[in-house]
Amino acid sequence: MALLPELRDRGLRLGYLKHAHAGFDIDRPGKDSYRARRSGVVQTIIAGGGQTAVMDDHGAEEEFARVVERYVRADLDLLVVEGFKREPLPKIEVARSALSTEIVCAADPRLLAVVADFSPPGAPRHFAPSEAAEVADFVMSELLSR
Repeated sequence: MALLPELRDRGLRLGYLKHAHAGFDIDRPGKDSYRARRSGVVQTIIAGGGQTAVMDDHGAEEEFARVVERYVRADLDLLVVEGFKREPLPKIEVARSALSTEIVCAADPRLLAVVADFSPPGAPRHFAPSEAAEVADFVMSELLSR
């Protein structure tokens, strides 16, 4: 996550989209919005304090393109996506040896670099986790110049 402040400090307006494959719930028991969602509404919007959260209950996984079309703001310079590894997007994979030394996207021609605490074989480019500034340089030159 050190990359996001690096990119922000370079003047970029960033968005972040994460795929939660197991689902998620940002609401809390005891709140009105929690009770409303359990009553059967299909959309809950919580607004206040300069923030807005939208929870749409679709009943099925929504496609990446539809999520982007529907929710991603037009004023962003860059949308950082976590997960959605099968989407045809340029990729920088993050790997930790404590979890696995397998590079999940190794065969994907869109894999541009790997950030890992080990030397991943066959990585097109490798950065250490402590090299957030270097990764930001790479993103600025390789992705934003396209």
